[in-house]
Amino acid sequence: MTREDKDDEDTGEPTDQMIAEDQASLLTMEDRFYMTYILFYSLGTAMLVPANFYTTATDYWMYKFRNTSTDLTNGSFNTENRTGMQAEFTSDYSIVSNVSNLAFLVLTILIVRKVTIVKRTIGGLCGTVVMFAITCVFVQINTDTSFCSVFMVTLFQMVSKFPPGYLAAILNGQSICGILAALLQIFSLSIGASSKTNGLVYFALGMFFIFMTLVGFLMTLARSEYFQHYLNKEVQIERPKVTKKMVFSIFNKIKYYIISMVIVLGCSIMIHPGVTSLVISTHKGNGNKWNDVFFVPVVTFLFYHVSDYFGRELARIIKKPGNGLVIFILSVIRIAFVPMLMLCNAQPRSHLPVAFDEDYVYIIFIIVFAFTNGYLMNLCVIYVPVVTTEEEKMIATVCILVFMVVSLGACSFISAALVKAL
Repeated sequence: MTREDKDDEDTGEPTDQMIAEDQASLLTMEDRFYMTYILFYSLGTAMLVPANFYTTATDYWMYKFRNTSTDLTNGSFNTENRTGMQAEFTSDYSIVSNVSNLAFLVLTILIVRKVTIVKRTIGGLCGTVVMFAITCVFVQINTDTSFCSVFMVTLFQMVSKFPPGYLAAILNGQSICGILAALLQIFSLSIGASSKTNGLVYFALGMFFIFMTLVGFLMTLARSEYFQHYLNKEVQIERPKVTKKMVFSIFNKIKYYIISMVIVLGCSIMIHPGVTSLVISTHKGNGNKWNDVFFVPVVTFLFYHVSDYFGRELARIIKKPGNGLVIFILSVIRIAFVPMLMLCNAQPRSHLPVAFDEDYVYIIFIIVFAFTNGYLMNLCVIYVPVVTTEEEKMIATVCILVFMVVSLGACSFISAALVKAL
């Protein structure tokens, strides 16, 4: 009979000696070479690779959905005469991905206790690699969504077992993913090959990154005692019975943060990348590569994700304002960017005029829009755990997850309507 079995027979509670031994083992254990931290950074990046890579490859999709009666062997296209699929692909992709995300999120929650964290993580990464491979060969779209949902729930469940700093690694990794996707798109365009070849190189690099993340996960699982300790650690917490009164009490504490997150995330998904990917340089067509080739990937995607990343980092350092009502007011003010960005030079358009036709105005708008997205979102993530107790944190997290996923799905439909309203 083991010592734990004896203790369970005696009192059912861990003894002071057991607690002391466990704390001593934690003090002597360290994350060697930051292996676990780097892994979570990579997993956070990998979680958004499909979404960012599919939406950032605008040049390839413009070629893929071109009017085949026109000879476009070099991949160029008339931005003012885009086909319906060219103009609406990004917003339609958002609808399909977010709605199916919601469905598979529910499904994943149902199988959480039936399939281990390790198996779900490996399965999600392997599935995403396979779907990227299929994309490279057959150019199938939106087939990766179910694997991303399984992977997302599993990853957040896994990191909840680790110290708080590892959650920050995942969130930063998500931001880095957008930067990585934009840089790879710029690289694939700069090699001067056709749009079809660019797309193949781009998706192959995405598949390679997911594969290397899978290899890193398996290596860390096999070699890092620190990772194994926390992954296999079962946290025993006496959870109170969840009642309707308790849920309303928790929601009352975090209502301004949840509503702010919904507004900020909703505005972002409504405009980016559905509308912003259609914004082109006023000087497109003059033979300058910056205006003709690199304007969209650099400004709409690279500038956006870099600004979002700096917004998150600054919020983590400053942590102000902390008042939920102030964050809510700032989130409401940020809604003004929706009409402002719609009035930039997004093509094609049939209903609204172009009020801001200078490139530098759009660049300023996209930088501030992205920076406020990262800053306000991270403030909410920082302060929700602060205003709730340990027993309330899990319910608060579920509330945030439900509101965010539902708002993403709803705002994806609004994004498609805004594209048609241009």
